[in-house]
Amino acid sequence: MRLIRDREWLPLLAHTEQPEAIQCQLLLSILASQRNTQFGRQHGFASLRSYEEFSRAVPVLGFEDLREQIEGQEQSGECLLNAEQPVHYVQTSGTTGKPKHLPMVRSALEWIDQYQRLFAFAQWAGVPGIYDGQVLVIAGQTVEGQLPGGAPYGSMSGLMNEALPQAIRRKSVLPEGILSVADVRLKYLRIAACAVAAEALSVLATPNPSTILKLLEVIRSEFPHLVEALTVGPRHPIFSQSAVWAEPIPVSAHRLAYLQTLTEHASTLDLATLWPGLRAVITWTGGNCGVLIPKLRTLLSQETAVIEMGYLSSECLGSLNVDVRENRCIPTFQEHVFEFIEVKDDDGHAPGPVLLGDLRQGQKYQVLVTTRSGLYRYAMNDIVEVTGWFNRVPTIQFVQKGKGVTNITGEKLYEHQVVEAVDTVLKASGIACEFYVMLADVHAAGYTLYLEQAAVPSSFSCKVDEQLTRMNVEYEAKRESGRLQPLRAVLLRPGTAEAYRAHCVARGQRDAQFKLIRLQYPHDCSFDFSQHLR
Repeated sequence: MRLIRDREWLPLLAHTEQPEAIQCQLLLSILASQRNTQFGRQHGFASLRSYEEFSRAVPVLGFEDLREQIEGQEQSGECLLNAEQPVHYVQTSGTTGKPKHLPMVRSALEWIDQYQRLFAFAQWAGVPGIYDGQVLVIAGQTVEGQLPGGAPYGSMSGLMNEALPQAIRRKSVLPEGILSVADVRLKYLRIAACAVAAEALSVLATPNPSTILKLLEVIRSEFPHLVEALTVGPRHPIFSQSAVWAEPIPVSAHRLAYLQTLTEHASTLDLATLWPGLRAVITWTGGNCGVLIPKLRTLLSQETAVIEMGYLSSECLGSLNVDVRENRCIPTFQEHVFEFIEVKDDDGHAPGPVLLGDLRQGQKYQVLVTTRSGLYRYAMNDIVEVTGWFNRVPTIQFVQKGKGVTNITGEKLYEHQVVEAVDTVLKASGIACEFYVMLADVHAAGYTLYLEQAAVPSSFSCKVDEQLTRMNVEYEAKRESGRLQPLRAVLLRPGTAEAYRAHCVARGQRDAQFKLIRLQYPHDCSFDFSQHLR
């Protein structure tokens, strides 16, 4: 860790004192290296000398604007977007139903290695003893298949897992191959068995906290079978259904004896009881995931840190947590060129993009990014909020996907407003509800809130409606005028959350990176809630 501090951490701190200069140098470097690509020639990269010239020459782009050149270069090897042929692609779902394959050149993969070293150092410096024990990381697969041109594709979380420093990877409790098990139930059973066997687990990491809650649910419901499987070994059905690995899971007699004492209390097991030495949980804490953090904290000891994993996407690793105690995350300004478009709560004209030095604390922004791998002024469709400053670099927190915005009659309702309104009413009503989704029905001119809940007070819908009118003046105006109908609450049967997640995974979302969008249009939500009504 001292080598990382001297070679990478201290230079990063120096760069945080001059982010604008670093961003300018990076942009000019990208333009110079890509000037002879087809895209570079079309947009005159060779003659561009500043951000202002770059923003005039290149429009804001989405993936579909670049798809033809991305796929063309992968299949032909011609320098259409990148002077350097991409060596890997990150697959994610696309807006058209066709997957997106985002190119990664060699230097981008090397950056992921550096990012993980920096993040590991921040964790080591902020949480004493964090890596003294074993490590459980639940991620996607690095390689899931090959494209027509032969290049591999997979998940960003898989790349991040593979890029962990070797000293940390050697502490993993999961054997090779376990994350590639296709049967989701069997995979979770095997992960649960490995996790339960871990006597000295000190770190649990996965992008979405719902994965942790799901793992605990499996451990609780299958605890006697898991203990039995660890006692029997590889011959047990949990392990013998497919030959993903042959080695037995190492578990000490002392650990088995401890697990036996927990059998009678399996249904109420928490993370603190399973792993008393757990020093940190690393996961997303912003956006939709923030709803789950209070419950997660109740399952941990007070000494266990909950560390924000950062603003991460398939396109890029957008922020780095440099202060894990306060969860202060800075944009990865030394690797990606950032632009930000202010989010306006009214229907006024959206201002033009601004740069890092122009951001204002408390303001929300849409994100544009330019990468070394051929994404130029790329619209991330994400909203972040500026939470403060780290030296001269703003700290940011993910708020929601940009598509988490609906507009039936001009109210322009944001997902974060729905989350805040629903959570406020749930808390006031003394109700714990983890799964809810609100759909904006343009034809009915109203919103329907679906909740996996046995019962809610008769005034629940009205209370949520009232909260939204307080938070959104246009929503209030549309409700008062009758253009927007009263909000409806619809209760769902137990198990709907799991069915919804399974549905999304079947349609291309990765289980380990599952993101619940709590505000959607019906045409964007293919899940049939009507089959799960109480």
